Amino acid sequence: MTLDGKHREELQVALRLHEISGERVGEVLAEVEAHVRETGEDPVEAFGRPHECAARVAEQLDRRTGTRSTLAVAVSGLATAALVVFGSDFLLDALFSSTDVVAYTLEDTVALLVLLVLVVTGTTLAFQACTAQWGNAAFGGAAICVVALGIAAQFASGGLVDDVPPLYALPRWAAIALGSAALAGAVTLLLRAVRRGRVVYPQMS
Repeated sequence: MTLDGKHREELQVALRLHEISGERVGEVLAEVEAHVRETGEDPVEAFGRPHECAARVAEQLDRRTGTRSTLAVAVSGLATAALVVFGSDFLLDALFSSTDVVAYTLEDTVALLVLLVLVVTGTTLAFQACTAQWGNAAFGGAAICVVALGIAAQFASGGLVDDVPPLYALPRWAAIALGSAALAGAVTLLLRAVRRGRVVYPQMS
């Protein structure tokens, strides 16, 4: 019996959601595939559903080597979100501006900061919904509520915060440069995460 492709993909995704290194992901997949091939046992009966198996693997790992630290994950996630939110805002505002100067008011700034907080919170809850052993539905529901709150906050900020005068202004070219640089930084962080997560199977002797 061979491991079903769908189960293998779900297990791989579940392991990566726990920030488990590509080397360890490869080892776990090889162990599951070998067990199924040798015994013919159903992988769910032997190891549990993919998210359950991944959670057990994460709990057993040496945090110094097998996974990234919680602080490193949080900092990387916050930095990526900030670069995407502010970079896309600067770039789009500049590209669609009808003047040579892009002005930002208190309303704009508050709306962006609120959006950043809610994006980070919603993403964290969504990851918890995928990785937690219990309460997945509660985390998922909370993530949906945060997304809805983020949309509503963008409309509410206009009525709650003074829109004049501008807090600061940027030349159009500077906003384009800052936005492009921020998005490039976000892509760099994402590529680093992809490289780290590349699955590496153990060498067979």
